[in-house]
Amino acid sequence: MTLKQSPLTHQKQNKSIACLRIPSFPWQVELMRNPKLADHSVIIAGTKLDFVKDFTSITPGVISDTNFKIKNSLSARIAVATSPDLNDVILGMPLTEATSRHSGVLIIDYDKPLYELVFNVIIENLEDVIPDVESVAPGLAYAGIWGLEALYGNDAQIVRLIAETINGFNIRIGIADNKWLAYTASLLSRANSGRKVTSEPGQFLDKFPVESLPIPYQLIKQFHAFGLTTMGHIADMPRGAVEAQFGKIGGTAWELSNGIDNRPLLTKKRLLKVSENIDFANPTVNMTTIVLAIENLLERAYESSQLNQRFARQATIQSHIAEHAPWTMRVAFKDPIGNKNQALLAIKSKLNISKIPGPLENINLTLCGITGEGGQQESIWKEVKRDTDLHKTIRQLHSRLRITPPVYQIKELEPWSRIPERRYALVNLNDSTYKSEVETLNKVG
Repeated sequence: MTLKQSPLTHQKQNKSIACLRIPSFPWQVELMRNPKLADHSVIIAGTKLDFVKDFTSITPGVISDTNFKIKNSLSARIAVATSPDLNDVILGMPLTEATSRHSGVLIIDYDKPLYELVFNVIIENLEDVIPDVESVAPGLAYAGIWGLEALYGNDAQIVRLIAETINGFNIRIGIADNKWLAYTASLLSRANSGRKVTSEPGQFLDKFPVESLPIPYQLIKQFHAFGLTTMGHIADMPRGAVEAQFGKIGGTAWELSNGIDNRPLLTKKRLLKVSENIDFANPTVNMTTIVLAIENLLERAYESSQLNQRFARQATIQSHIAEHAPWTMRVAFKDPIGNKNQALLAIKSKLNISKIPGPLENINLTLCGITGEGGQQESIWKEVKRDTDLHKTIRQLHSRLRITPPVYQIKELEPWSRIPERRYALVNLNDSTYKSEVETLNKVG
């Protein structure tokens, strides 16, 4: 694990940002899930909506020009990630064009929930050693490494620390003064190593192809039509001329080509959590053994000083499985729980309807949403209590289903109308509906 510097004039840096990039992250996760995919050419196919949310989050706001609005995004199938052998398939390329270049390629649907779960584990591990971490999208994160020299040593030592923390993935690390330069530096780094930008940004980016810019595939083709094939070509032109031809998005491309990126590091507030881990002597799928292990972990967690006289709102179970992506199960408690028995009951209920994909090598239990309150005062009005209980149930369903629960209520519209369809209507019950109703009842009471 090495840190290679740009072979140009050294320039002192004030605030260094490290970019952690896992190339074709969805492909790497799918390979962990099914190692046999190593023998196939694979395209991870998603929608333009997936692409805009993940890939373009490298530089928020890039796809904003009216000429490049996403239309029919849910039905437009594109290449979101590929196996390493498909070098000529550009991310965002229409799937029809990608498959026309490679007949017989294996198509796998973009499994966003899985990729997010796996990457969240990576971020949590990274936050244990570096406090300032921003998770951008599955496979991409930034970390503020200023002030860590006294703790870990020079930048090369920090790169080694990150690579060891993110074990099991082929990663690239870039270090620079801003996010965009750090990202482009990671494009030049080798496997599990780092690259640091120590030169003038324009010189460093001069030879980068325009395909490296987080812009729509259609705009890349237009740049090529004008003979603009590298960032240096774009940077050499006046910004006004680029914006006049390509709109606001052209101006953003010009800024990036000149290494201009003023985005701050947006770190999330770390919440208190308690984690316990147990390793199995032999991988197991025996439910009795798994439940006993979880019960043991819950007992240890609730006996810890962090949970003394406190309650948890959520439990997360994570396990490693041989030749498979890590398995994760989240359980949101209906009410904050302050003892192992109630927590175990909720976890067993979710475990009974979950499918374990293979023998578990270990179990890591994390309790989060720590609070000092174990309950709440109930209203003396029956209507308010009824609506509050139903509101809780809807929130729990939303947490489990990840969608708006299909719960409806019959409401009067025009009961005097001659037309039956106008007398009543089915209204979807959601958080806002019940909040307004509860507030109204409270005022009446």
